[in-house]
Order: sequence, then C-alpha cells, then structure tokens
Amino acid sequence: MSLLFTICLLHFVAQLSPGPDILLIAKSAASTARQNALKVIAGISAGMVVWVILTLVGFTLLIDQFPWIQQVLMVLGGVFLAKMGWAMLKGGVHSFKNRHQTDDDTNGQVQAKNYFMLGLWTNLSNPKTLIYFSSVFSLALSSSASDYLKAQLAVIIPLQTFITFTLLMLLISQPKIKILYQRSGSYIDMMSGGLFLLFALWLWYEALILMN
Repeated sequence: MSLLFTICLLHFVAQLSPGPDILLIAKSAASTARQNALKVIAGISAGMVVWVILTLVGFTLLIDQFPWIQQVLMVLGGVFLAKMGWAMLKGGVHSFKNRHQTDDDTNGQVQAKNYFMLGLWTNLSNPKTLIYFSSVFSLALSSSASDYLKAQLAVIIPLQTFITFTLLMLLISQPKIKILYQRSGSYIDMMSGGLFLLFALWLWYEALILMN
C-alpha cells in the first residue's frame, strides 16, 4: 500500500507541472463549456491508460534496444504539437485583428472540435511520458512486484489523472476567470500557441540529442 501511495503522490506532483496537458486543460476550461473540458480530460486520461499499459508490459525495454523508436515518436509528437500550436497562434492573431467585431459576427466562425481526441493526441504526443512512468514505476516493475499491484496502477493512475484534472478544470472555469479570458483571449491564445511550438521544438531537440 505504501508503494502505491508513493507512486500516486509522485504522479500528482508531476501532473501539476507545466506541460501540454495542463495548458490544454486551462485553455479549454477558460474558453469553452465544462462538458467540453471534461471530454479533453477524458482524452488525456485515456492517453495515460495507454502509457501505463505500455510501461507495465515492458515497452521501455524495447525502446532501450531500439532507440530510434523513441526518436520517431518524438518527431511525430513534435509535429502534432507544432500543428496545434500554429493553429492556436493563428487563431489568436485572427481574434486580435477582429476584436472589435460583435459576438454575432464571430459566432459563425466557431468550428466544432472533437475534444476527446484533442486531449488524447495531446497526451500521446509526448513520448517522454513513457520514460517518466518507467522511472516512477521502477519498483512496481521489479520481479518481486505482484500482478495485483500492476493492475491497481493501470486503474488508479488514469483515474487519479481524471479526478485531479477535473478539480483543476472546475477551479479555472469559474465565471470570473472566463470573463478574464474573454477580455484577453487573443493574447492567451497567442501565448498558448507559442508555448506549444516551444514544446514541439523541445521534443525535436531531444530527438536530435538521441541521435548522437
């Protein structure tokens, strides 16, 4: 039980560290309805299920033998984050240029999004998560660890992810924060887009380092 608690505590701290997941949740919570933000969180949690299962079945051992797999995942993840960041940046610039339009003028420009898939692919775009889990789960991956503990982790970690991010979303989606976003949404979108582009560059840089 103490090992499970320790892993959950480490994961809680890691969850709240700045990254694409947190940024996407914050933006979704402030800019859209709560049910849409919940779909984003559900997608991120589903991504966690994938990473946890891959870690527990020993996928990191395959990456150790074939480092190019991680490089490919990093490049592809960077492409997704760059595409998403560019869309945010372009959307922010567009909103800034049309900031004097009425809501009726801009409502027709809103496009439907698959929020679940947006959360899922954002989470899966960072293959460094696999390395993180292999480190955090190091004791659970030992030969002496029971299958029951591994099964607990496969369920509890994604569930913890969903609950923690939901509480964060409820905090950020307060009316005062939404009003603040509406007033400065274009600047926030441009900043968010820039950060996503930086995350992409960071992944590509890490991939280049692995080649040396």
